[in-house]
Amino acid sequence: MTKRKFASMLMLTAMLAGVLAGCGNSNSNNEESKQPANSASAETPYIEFWTVNDQGYKNFEKDGPTSQQIIKDVGVGIYAPVVAWDGGNNYLQKLQTRIASGDLPDLFIPWNGIENDLAKQGALADLTDLLPKYAPHVYDRIPQEIWDVVKSSDPTGQGKIYYIPAVTLTSDYGGFIRQDWLDKLGLSMPKTQEEYVKVLTAFRDQDPNGNGQKDELPVSGRELGRWMDNIFGMYGVAMFEGYPAWDLYDGELTYSGVTPNMKDALQFMNKLYKENLLDNNTFLNKGNDWWSRITSEKVGTWFHNAHGVQITAIDPIAKVNPDVKIAALPAISAEGYKGFTTHTNIGAPTWAVANKSEETTINVLKVIDWINNPANAKATNLGIEGMHYTEENGKIKVSAAEKNTQENILYPSITDKESVEALHELTLNILEDDQKWAEDMKYQITMDIQPAAKTIAGDGIPSSIYEGFADIKNHTLYQEYMTKIIIGELPIDAFDEFVDKWKKTGGDEVTKRARAWYSQLNK
Repeated sequence: MTKRKFASMLMLTAMLAGVLAGCGNSNSNNEESKQPANSASAETPYIEFWTVNDQGYKNFEKDGPTSQQIIKDVGVGIYAPVVAWDGGNNYLQKLQTRIASGDLPDLFIPWNGIENDLAKQGALADLTDLLPKYAPHVYDRIPQEIWDVVKSSDPTGQGKIYYIPAVTLTSDYGGFIRQDWLDKLGLSMPKTQEEYVKVLTAFRDQDPNGNGQKDELPVSGRELGRWMDNIFGMYGVAMFEGYPAWDLYDGELTYSGVTPNMKDALQFMNKLYKENLLDNNTFLNKGNDWWSRITSEKVGTWFHNAHGVQITAIDPIAKVNPDVKIAALPAISAEGYKGFTTHTNIGAPTWAVANKSEETTINVLKVIDWINNPANAKATNLGIEGMHYTEENGKIKVSAAEKNTQENILYPSITDKESVEALHELTLNILEDDQKWAEDMKYQITMDIQPAAKTIAGDGIPSSIYEGFADIKNHTLYQEYMTKIIIGELPIDAFDEFVDKWKKTGGDEVTKRARAWYSQLNK
């Protein structure tokens, strides 16, 4: 593959990374929900819209192409100030300044649980009755049981909808393995824990990267024990991006970090660490360090999200090894356990609406509906035609212009199987024939991780259960003991000491709240 083609491919995957939704067939009352307006006028309503902008795009201007397109389709324009995302930190600081001034943006991401206080203060619009009418492509596509969870999380206790969550109806997380390393060493895909350890041992000892050095890291994770969920999952431990989650254990909703499952998982990981099968720098690895190890052909297996595997692993590895092949690991069960990968349908709140007027709320919902309408798939995955891409004779060509000359892209907040499949087909239509192999590999990985996924009982559990117990919410005590047990600074029996401390420092109270929420939800 030429460098020119690779540059084009990297640009494309950067645009598409993180986008897995909104591409299915339109099947609802789309025409009824539209209020076309050919151009902006003095009467055109505009909403101020704060969203993630962390890829270097311009923000939305009132007379910009994105706003003009939405005005044409639903009669509402948008605009947004420049608010750097910075991992959410700068965004939250700016948002809090607006909250303090009593002037919230019309539509915004309620970052870091801030929606609870805003709802209690009456600062958020009640969307319960307006959503079905003005955002049917959101309300109808999200299963009723998810809306029940959202209502159960209402901090006012009235069972209202005060935010719209990100919804992922297909799993996006899984274990990955270098299939080309397996092939080179004549190994089959591991299906049991014993086979998994044998594969890791072979990766450590048999130089699968072929550089003549014993520098392979069979499996690697990141600081605070993050991004190793599939190893914990062998023991039925619910983990989400390295954080213990809530699931049913012995029939009761329980924090997975204090279960016997977790204790056995830590003992196994301590064994991997001692035998140099687990990267001994795992607890020092920051994000860049970790990705550098993966992309420099040092790591044999790791855990992450499937939608980003092309831009984070396949493409950069292919620069030095065009024959790279990455595959999904199946769910592996330790003896006496049922292994799985944790899946949550309900992500963080992704949209909240300021409580200003019913008219404003309706206009905001029309925009949200436009973003999640499958009929607008190109605009909400690729951007606006003429700015982000051009199309001729059915062939799409992505713009080569600098991102800072283009407006941000409005990505949908709903992912389902149909949207994943449709986005795959849309992407293939953009790529040249010699670029399609990486997209096909990513898509195959996405499909292959689905059987391992299990939706946990604590899906959508409200952050309010942690009020007054910041250390419990932040997993502080867990991370301390987990790290020391895995690296051998503490014996495995120290886990019992951790559980006792966790319960006494707020864990018992948080558990009581969590179980009350679950009981109410399942009445």
